[in-house]
Amino acid sequence: MGSEEMTRRTGISPRSTRGPSDCFSTTRVADAPEYAETLALGEEAIGVDLFIGETELVGRGHGPALLRQFLRDVAFPFHGIDVCVIGPSLTNVAAIRAYEKAGFRPLKEVQVPGEPDREFLMRLTAADLRSLQK
Repeated sequence: MGSEEMTRRTGISPRSTRGPSDCFSTTRVADAPEYAETLALGEEAIGVDLFIGETELVGRGHGPALLRQFLRDVAFPFHGIDVCVIGPSLTNVAAIRAYEKAGFRPLKEVQVPGEPDREFLMRLTAADLRSLQK
């Protein structure tokens, strides 16, 4: 399915989405060779990043549900890859907890060149996501 069709069917762009209060973006980890080498996953994966911009929506539980929907309806089908990773700063405890609520599980800590903090790399598979929705 092409990105235009994905956007038409879901209302969400597969590369990035932006609503009044949120933004999602995905990329194949392998498309960023230096980052892929740093992560050393040993499997094909997509990376996801998100931002909730409306202050009154932060910390209210919206992020995990939005992230699960985005991965289920857009990112996994678009990329055809069944593994997703996310790497919040090790010091961002609230984000780590939100990603755990979305179904991500700890994988490892990594130091990404040029980043001040270590990343707390977390992993979620399409199968894990399906099992959460039963």
